[in-house]
Order: sequence, then structure tokens, then C-alpha cells
Amino acid sequence: MSLDLRYVHKGLTKKGFKIEKEGKSDIYCRFYIDGEIMTPVRSKVGGHSRQKYKTLGDSLVNRIYKTLHFENKNQFIDFLECPFSKENYKKMLIMKGQLKID
Repeated sequence: MSLDLRYVHKGLTKKGFKIEKEGKSDIYCRFYIDGEIMTPVRSKVGGHSRQKYKTLGDSLVNRIYKTLHFENKNQFIDFLECPFSKENYKKMLIMKGQLKID
């Protein structure tokens, strides 16, 4: 299943991610807490080519949901569409040992 690039970026930024460019063409999303505290949770969400892609292919969508520690693609899509809240995502990361909050 491919997803629209703008749809993914918009969904992630609503949930506390910031879209960051690294190098000349790589685009990553990184999870922030309260908009300020940078976490180690990040994933490549585009770039790697001069060509402007408007959709993310199935293999990139699979890599994104796995590196963001979702159980499956449907859980990732629920996160983008809002039923899966930012707070629930933060709790999931803590339970999986991917995020430590003092």
C-alpha cells in the first residue's frame, strides 16, 4: 500500500514529529515531546533522489512503521488518522523501552 507523502508528513507533524532535512536530499521525521525535547525515535520519510515523489511506496511505508516501532501498518495508519493518539504512542514507546521519561 502506497501513501501520499503530504498525508504522511501532515499526520506525523500533528502527533509531535518534526520533518527534518539531512544532507542534500534525505528527509527524516523525529519525535519530539512537548515540541522541544528531541527523542531518538526517527525514520527516513523521503528524499534520496532528485525526483520529487508524491507517494511513498509500500517498501518505504513498511520501513517507516517498523522504525517508528508500530506493530503493523494498520496501527501506523491509525496513528496518522488520529484514533491512535500521541499520548498512546508515547506510552507504547516507553513500554517497548524505546523512550525514557524522567
